Amino acid sequence: MARNRRNITIIDGYNVINSWTDLKEISKESLEAAREKLIDYLAEYASMTDEEVVIVFDAYNLDRNKETISEKYGMKIVYTKKFQTADTYIEKQILKIARSENLKVVTDDSQIQILAASKAAARMTSKELKAAIYNNNSKIKRKKRADFNRNFKSFPLSEELIEKIEDMKKDLKN
Repeated sequence: MARNRRNITIIDGYNVINSWTDLKEISKESLEAAREKLIDYLAEYASMTDEEVVIVFDAYNLDRNKETISEKYGMKIVYTKKFQTADTYIEKQILKIARSENLKVVTDDSQIQILAASKAAARMTSKELKAAIYNNNSKIKRKKRADFNRNFKSFPLSEELIEKIEDMKKDLKN
């Protein structure tokens, strides 16, 4: 019997932070706050896409002898070891798992994108990731609105009250 391939997305964390205007601004004050904000964004993305998300932050200039892997919101967060870039970590992962899993790599680094494509992995830029997150959030809002409308109509309300609520909904749209 064939094994189900996992959907894994590996994200170059600092690449995304430096690409997204809001995160870049936050990082000027606190890199930790920018990382946490990115992790929050990606938690929503992971829950909507049902992908295993791995966020890689490099510790190239830090005195960390080995890589550190933690988990938050069901996602893996990797801090590379000293003198190892996120790119080299991601390269190793592409070579290790691209043929056996459904792998997507999020980076703006063209060399990593070329490697990913050559190993049959999907690639996505930081801007494309932001668009995907925005689209997922829009889907959530539409679904909530549809659920509200469906549930709203099941309550026994007077015609007058329904009319007032409809007027309020129109006002909120404008």
